Amino acid sequence: MSAILNNWEYMVSGLRYTFALALIGIVGSFLLGCALATLRLSPWLPVRLATKAFIELVRSVPLLLFIFFTYFLMTELGYNVSAFTSGSIALAVFTSVYVAEIIRSGILGVHPGHVEAARASGLSYLQTMRHVVLPQAVRRMMPSLSSEFIMLIKETSLVSVIGVQEFYTRVSITNARVLVHPFELLAFAAVVYFCICFVLSLVARRYELRSDI
Repeated sequence: MSAILNNWEYMVSGLRYTFALALIGIVGSFLLGCALATLRLSPWLPVRLATKAFIELVRSVPLLLFIFFTYFLMTELGYNVSAFTSGSIALAVFTSVYVAEIIRSGILGVHPGHVEAARASGLSYLQTMRHVVLPQAVRRMMPSLSSEFIMLIKETSLVSVIGVQEFYTRVSITNARVLVHPFELLAFAAVVYFCICFVLSLVARRYELRSDI
């Protein structure tokens, strides 16, 4: 326990980056995923094909490579952004393509009669998606979405490759400095990640139960 207690403040201070990355990634990927899912189900063929191509392209790239690509692409485009910003963008965009497929499956599970009734009442395609389809689909998607967002929280550790010192990176730095307590420090990191993910799963489960009422 001495290695943890002596380096507690340094390691735990990295959680603010982990939480910030996770929050930006979750909100950003959900909003972008909703947009991609809507475009993926668009009645216009060129829009559907372009969206599908984008989703398949991003899904075919490992997240680690995508983080590097986003970081250097932002620089090449002339944007002077921090490693934290580019890492947040990479996590949000990468996760959004998986969220989009989850949302698309949820949308397809909505009864077609509801869609037809909304269109018959004069709502446009986008208005129907926003006010009729998505509110019903979210409840069906919650288990899969919570699993994807829990995965995102664990994947925040990968942004260390572009210099962001989030929680796991600081644990690794502490381990390299101390050298004699690797299991103790790694077990501490595992417990912290477990607590964060467990709380998120409880929140998602509570929302799912309230939606069923």
